[in-house]
Amino acid sequence: MKPMVCGVFIFTAVAVVACGGGGGSSSGGSAVVPSGTSTVSPPAGSTATPSPTPSPTPAPTATPIAVSGTALEYTSGAALAGFTVTIGSLPNPSTCLASESNTVMACGVPAAPTVTGTTSPSGAFSVAVPAAGTYMLTISNGPTYATLHRSITVASSGLALGTVKVAALSADEQAWLTDVNNQRATVSVPVSFSNLVVDEYAEEQARLWAVNVLSGVTAFGDAGYAPYQTAYSSAAGSVYGAAAVISLNLLGQPSAFVGADNSWMSEKANCPSGNWQTCTYAENTGHYINISNTDTVWIGLGESWNVANPASAYSYYDLMLIEVAGTSPASRKRGQDTRT
Repeated sequence: MKPMVCGVFIFTAVAVVACGGGGGSSSGGSAVVPSGTSTVSPPAGSTATPSPTPSPTPAPTATPIAVSGTALEYTSGAALAGFTVTIGSLPNPSTCLASESNTVMACGVPAAPTVTGTTSPSGAFSVAVPAAGTYMLTISNGPTYATLHRSITVASSGLALGTVKVAALSADEQAWLTDVNNQRATVSVPVSFSNLVVDEYAEEQARLWAVNVLSGVTAFGDAGYAPYQTAYSSAAGSVYGAAAVISLNLLGQPSAFVGADNSWMSEKANCPSGNWQTCTYAENTGHYINISNTDTVWIGLGESWNVANPASAYSYYDLMLIEVAGTSPASRKRGQDTRT
């Protein structure tokens, strides 16, 4: 908010001194005029005119503050040219949830008013915000890339983010995201929003979990999810939290993400009337409940398999679900795994 500057108005009074008759004597009640002083009597019937009023001092104009950085692809380090950088207010969960729908994901994008910019051929960007404060920043380029969602605090001197990374999505990951959204819209009861996007930080952790389980660094199961959920929440400027991670392992079935989705969503049959909102959380319902949750705004997709011998080894699939903080019952905020 700009400070309000009040103008100071000064009026200068003109002294009127009556001239007495006689030779400067004080006798007879006449006024004495000091030597060297002249007097002016206004014409009959007129009054003294005040000096002109000065104009109010104009309010200072706010100086835009720059937010700058360079966007590179997460794996290759290649410059990301032509990406859209958007900065706006942080969404307010108490109001944005009321606007969530299949056409509006109000909690997942910067709130108005927003400013935008575009990355240069080198990936560099500079976007001016109107004042110091806390904002949400996104860097995106459609469904072939993850979207970076990040909370930033801008000082009056500006903010230099340095290098930020955004992952290109594989063909599998792009098709998988489409399938998840379709399943939410056609299987969930009540119908869930079908406009989830891949979040950069969630994607990094989902991929890492799948690779680490394949290599034996991380145990498959609920206990193995916690470090990755913590890592998500610890990432620079993470906005919400990783509410759940659901996973599946399939013997000898690489690129089987549709089968994973089908397995999770088939748990609808174990919920009375298929209603995920009123269904009791259990081993044979939790995946369906978690994946259908409409408080989820972003997602991460992880898959891995033994490239050298895919037919005789397990492949691993996991979804990291990012949810608006503090909106769902605790029963919907768990890791959940399925072995097949």
